[in-house]
Amino acid sequence: MSTTPASPSVPSAPSAPSAPSVAEVLRPLRTATHALHEALDSQLPIAREDASLADYAAHLRALRPWLESVRHALAASGDAGLGRVAHRTERRLAALALDLEDAGAAPPAATPGTRQGSDTGADPWAGKARDAAFAWGLAYVLEGSQLGGASMFKRLGPRLAPHPMRYFQPVDAPEGLAAQWKEFVAQLAAVLRDPAAVAAAQRGAVAGFEALLPRFGLAGRQPA
Repeated sequence: MSTTPASPSVPSAPSAPSAPSVAEVLRPLRTATHALHEALDSQLPIAREDASLADYAAHLRALRPWLESVRHALAASGDAGLGRVAHRTERRLAALALDLEDAGAAPPAATPGTRQGSDTGADPWAGKARDAAFAWGLAYVLEGSQLGGASMFKRLGPRLAPHPMRYFQPVDAPEGLAAQWKEFVAQLAAVLRDPAAVAAAQRGAVAGFEALLPRFGLAGRQPA
């Protein structure tokens, strides 16, 4: 018979809640923008199988004012994470400008007193992006477009060579675009912790798409 005293039972510590999956984090934004996203993806000239270098240049010219407006909004949000996205966007804009030069379609110089890339110099978000959650919704549209651009590059790059198509290549992502996206979603999850933040991010994402669609001659309103 053992004389070793029995160890007192120790209650097990409660397990920490598991982090939400990427799908769980993105579901509210994907749901809010599904129809708008489908309208954009299905009707972009650059998405056609016979898309040409001229189509690529036209795509960049249409995209540039929107991209600059989103970059400005993210930089003005005061959020450090969005500031990093804005910095990456500056590099994307530089790549875009070089691509237009190589395609013989350099953008016109900005009018004095007008923010570069903006048609009017006005803030299309009317100060709403100072709400960080709204701005993260805009960033979701922007960062998601980079994933689509990478797919476009794989499809069009060989056919449009020797044009480098810099804009459609990953920027500041030495660890890979997928890892950069995963990090972005993790930051987004930290922001969307309550229903009010989720709703604001949904408004930002919808606003991002509704401002982008008319750039390509498409309807900018979510169907009822």
